[in-house]
Amino acid sequence: MITTGSKFLYGLGSATSIAAILWFIANDGGSIGVVSLAFLAVALFFMGAIASFVRDGHVLSTDTDAHASSNAAQRNVGRSWFPVGTAFSAGMVAVGLVSSPGIFKVGICLLFAMLGQWLIKNWSDRASSDAAYNEKVRAWVVHPLEIPVGGAIVLAIIVLSFSRIMLSLSKESGLIVFSVMAALVLTFGSMVSVRRGASRRVIGAVAGVVLVALSGTGIAFALDGERHELVEAAAEDHFAHRACGEEAEETDEDAARSVSAKSSVAATVILRDGRLFAEMDGWNGELTSITLQRSNPSTILFVNEDDHEHRMVVEYGKIVEDLGGGVSKDTVLEACTSLITKGGTQAVSIVIPKPSFASEEPYSITVPGVEGASIEIQVP
Repeated sequence: MITTGSKFLYGLGSATSIAAILWFIANDGGSIGVVSLAFLAVALFFMGAIASFVRDGHVLSTDTDAHASSNAAQRNVGRSWFPVGTAFSAGMVAVGLVSSPGIFKVGICLLFAMLGQWLIKNWSDRASSDAAYNEKVRAWVVHPLEIPVGGAIVLAIIVLSFSRIMLSLSKESGLIVFSVMAALVLTFGSMVSVRRGASRRVIGAVAGVVLVALSGTGIAFALDGERHELVEAAAEDHFAHRACGEEAEETDEDAARSVSAKSSVAATVILRDGRLFAEMDGWNGELTSITLQRSNPSTILFVNEDDHEHRMVVEYGKIVEDLGGGVSKDTVLEACTSLITKGGTQAVSIVIPKPSFASEEPYSITVPGVEGASIEIQVP
């Protein structure tokens, strides 16, 4: 029996066979094109034969036993948003390929999730003729994965939204805002716990509105930017380097005022009554010159016995960086402690890359603001 589907496939196979003959004539027997078209024609004829054998999947009216299992008797799948989600995810993947690796990775994850949901939805809709049972079947399969992943996503949205809000508000305003929010959450939770018969839909709707409002506020604050102090700190990169001047800086705030007893100290530098001197194991008296090893970590302990806050600065040469194009940059190698009060101690660890005689500038230990306070460093 030649069915409609088999006629279409036989027609394509015949057209492909004619195309193979014309290719052979036009190209003086070109083998690649002829073989390709011939194989395609054979495949189309084979598929047409299969369509004829199965009668395009149709069931004869006299074959009553096959009526219940025919395709026409099967329940259609329900409507869902997963095809739209799949198309959206594919668009994110395409945009991410030319814009941002982050968008591309998110799009890939969403694409696999939407395809999986779409597949399971179609399968569960055909499980039986009972829609409620089909929904239970789908829930048995996907809820063990949907609920943890969904909870993690919601938690990430809450955390990110709170972080954007906190970074935009001042410290004083942030305390007030989050105190009020905590009071509202506590009040709502108390009302729900007291009224046992509260509707789940109402609670879910309120939670959804709050989540949308929180995420929207977080997005708005993120677009507005961080508060002035954080913008300035990011621009100046306060914590990427330590300011080694006489004045107090951000890095001096809440600095440690003591050093662990287990620290391996190469030398102890003491500031007392405006005089700066060093002490080393195996040497007696107050030293104005110390010797350190090259290319090995050396820890220098600073003890402030002066009445004012001071810091110790260690300078051990400079390096020249080649930035390309004939441009170079001189970087001074220095390390310093935070400002410490009387009786405080701090340590710095340095690795000196080359001997002191190879440097144009001497290696030294100084205390800014104290005139004449200097110790020479010798590196063999």
